[in-house]
Order: sequence, then structure tokens, then C-alpha cells
Amino acid sequence: MRTHLDPTAPIARDAVLTDDPKGAMDLAVALCDSPRMSNLAHGLWGYHGTTPGGRELTIQAIGIGGPSAFAVVSDLARLGVERVVRIGSCMSLDATLEPGSILVAGEVEPCDGVGRALCEGARMVPDEPLTKALLRVNEAGAGRTVRSVDLYPDRQEIAAGIAALDLSSGAVAGAARSCGPTWACALVVAESAGGWGLEREALDEALLGLGMRAGAALEAVRQAPAP
Repeated sequence: MRTHLDPTAPIARDAVLTDDPKGAMDLAVALCDSPRMSNLAHGLWGYHGTTPGGRELTIQAIGIGGPSAFAVVSDLARLGVERVVRIGSCMSLDATLEPGSILVAGEVEPCDGVGRALCEGARMVPDEPLTKALLRVNEAGAGRTVRSVDLYPDRQEIAAGIAALDLSSGAVAGAARSCGPTWACALVVAESAGGWGLEREALDEALLGLGMRAGAALEAVRQAPAP
């Protein structure tokens, strides 16, 4: 099967998606025993490994923005991925969300080009069990609304009720809608509503922690008894 990713190692049914290739490598080492690189095409590093609990897991970089995210998620679906958790960074529009805060998406409003085309303007609701698991492991009370955009506009132009902006979640939701995997999303606030931001090292550390909790959420959903 010809794909953008051209994997050379197995692809697991569950995947954690992150923007940065180095972040994917660091997360694979943290989550898996002896992870193996599954692909490096287009600089979108991906890894396959087995968790200490004996579950196979894929950790995959998706790059920045909707087109790259869609290409990766649609390829992963064709390769057998059934559940994905997208982690990444966002710009907060809520004064209560300081840099380093964790936001679990309760819904995604796709205002980016790819997301809008795939979702036909509808807000997308992530998988409920996976979202609940993310809320538990991140000790978050409720999911928030994330607007996915192609460019970060002036905050004055943003409608009320949007907690944060990001660049890829709309495309991930749209790809899941068209290709089949269940999905959920959790983000680190990289920049606050007041314009304060995390240093790169602090952001990388926050994303690594969030990725490990995303892996725990996937593990919890896998272990849950069938309804």
C-alpha cells in the first residue's frame, strides 16, 4: 500500500500524535520499551513500540497545520489505526488559562481550510470515553472548545466561548470523520490571552508530560470492559 508515510515497522491500533518529530522520538522513549522508528518520510518521524503494560503503541509526528495533519491521520487509518490522541500547543483566549495549562477539547470548531472542507462547517465532538479518560489523567474538570485555524488572528476578532486556538485539531477531527478512527485532543497553552508564552524547553517538557498522560488515557480505554 502506497502512503505518504511509507512505514518500515508495524503500525499499532492506537496512536499518540504530536507536532514535532523530536517530540515524537522523546515520547516514544518515555512510553515504550525499545521503540523502533516506523517511518521518517517527509521528516514526519513515527515510532512503534510496546508499553510496559504489553500494549502496542504508535507515536507519530504530524507536522504543523491542517494539510500535513490530514495526510498523516488518513494514512494511519489506512494502515489500521483505530484510536488517536492529538497532543500539541495552543494560544489561549481565556484569561484563566495560563501558559503551561492543559486544555482537553470538548469540541473542535474547524475554521482552518482542511477542517472546514472535511467537516462542512460543523463543530466536531471527540470520542466520549477517550475524552473522559484524558480529563481524568489531566485532572481537568470539563472539556473546552478549541477553534482550529490556519493563522493566528488578532484576539479581538475571536468570538466568545472559544477557549483556545490551534493549527491542526480541525484537520485531525475531519480526517477521523472521513477515515474512521476515533479521536480526542489535549493541548498545552503555549501562549496566554495576555501574550505571555512558555520558553521552548518548558513547552517541550509540558508536551512530554501531556503525551505520557495521553498514553495512559489510551491504556485506560483499552482496558475498560466492553459495554
